[in-house]
Amino acid sequence: RGLGDVYKRQMLQQIMNMLWNSRRHNLWIMLELVVITIVSWAVLDPLFVLTYNQSIPNGYDAEGLYRLEVTRNKADTLSVPARDFERIMQGLRHHKDIESATCVLSGAYPSSPGNNMNRVFKDSVEVRMTYIPFFTNSGFFRTWRFRSAKDGAWETLEKLEVPKGSVIMSEDAVMLLSEGKDLIGQSVYSTYDSTEIRVAGIMKPIKMRNSMQPYLVRLVSYGNEEQMPSWAFDSGLRIFFRTKADVSEGRFIEEFMSWVDDNLSSGSLVFTKLTPFHEVQRESDLQEGATNEIRMKYALAYFFMINLLLAVSGTFWLHTRTRREEIGIRLSYGASPGGICRMLIGEAFIMTTIAVFVGCFLYFQWAYYEGFYTLDDGVPGYGDLYLTNHFFAHFCIVSLLVYVVMMAVTWLGVYIPAHSISRISPVEALRDE
Repeated sequence: RGLGDVYKRQMLQQIMNMLWNSRRHNLWIMLELVVITIVSWAVLDPLFVLTYNQSIPNGYDAEGLYRLEVTRNKADTLSVPARDFERIMQGLRHHKDIESATCVLSGAYPSSPGNNMNRVFKDSVEVRMTYIPFFTNSGFFRTWRFRSAKDGAWETLEKLEVPKGSVIMSEDAVMLLSEGKDLIGQSVYSTYDSTEIRVAGIMKPIKMRNSMQPYLVRLVSYGNEEQMPSWAFDSGLRIFFRTKADVSEGRFIEEFMSWVDDNLSSGSLVFTKLTPFHEVQRESDLQEGATNEIRMKYALAYFFMINLLLAVSGTFWLHTRTRREEIGIRLSYGASPGGICRMLIGEAFIMTTIAVFVGCFLYFQWAYYEGFYTLDDGVPGYGDLYLTNHFFAHFCIVSLLVYVVMMAVTWLGVYIPAHSISRISPVEALRDE
């Protein structure tokens, strides 16, 4: 071990001497690497944020979930919408392939076209939140699978007694309003008219946009389904249902359309559209511009990585190939091919390490004042819960990614020519010099 340590120190000292002796030439290479590091940071930062956002749990289960849209049939003036709605819900809940069904008012639900937004406060703390109306005893939680913050089970929320006007609040909103204290059984207040709002339960955070971080959310109880407001029928209903675990999407949709013909082709409420929820999420991302944003960032990343590979690898490849005479002399004095290869790779790694450090330091100055990449639509969440919103952790992670990428392309650009040159004979290396 002692001889090995001495050899490593000698090798490192030799590399540093060679870098210093060729400092003018190496300086241009390092300047190129610094510029590439800064560009790499700008490219990899969005990929890190997008990948991280997509890794955050949705807070609900989208698998097997469908959205059924029905609208008021203006040609029918005899049927009673409330009775037709009850008939439709009973038919869905007794369908052989459907596990549960519920209705959502006002178009507010995950991946919906819009959001219901207002502010609530407790003591001196005020937060802006989105809210989702729901009906108790309607299979709402069995359908959506929103999960309790207490034990992570949707069954807990399904069994919970939530009087009309009470709310179930997302855990992140509770943390902001009460500084982490339990709000169950306590009250918050609307900033609009100071209405008292009783908190009946707490659920896990919910992603209202598929590619973004969770919003602050509360579920507002509208009582039982029998208390459906009349305006809901006029504005169109959005019914969500969940199929059983072993039901194929393609087969279900084909067979379900015959059920629609029998149950939603006449009366005061008629069929408009059936959409699997993964399509609802895709449509939402398109509408919000998230899909185009993601595609553009990934396309830019792929294009840049190819050019990075060509630029850095090409630079070191050419730099290594021009040292044939030096390598021949070292081989003639007894240097081993492995030692030559390690020396060349060591030089490149030291230059790359210094360049990445300088490049990240320069990008830090810009990011400190301008911030990192974000993908949001201006709706507030509790950012402190998520890694990308912690400045120094975010900076260190992306800097490490940049370093790994730069080292990978540097190794590729040095190892192949170094391995080739280190194994030629000294006579061949010196022949053309």
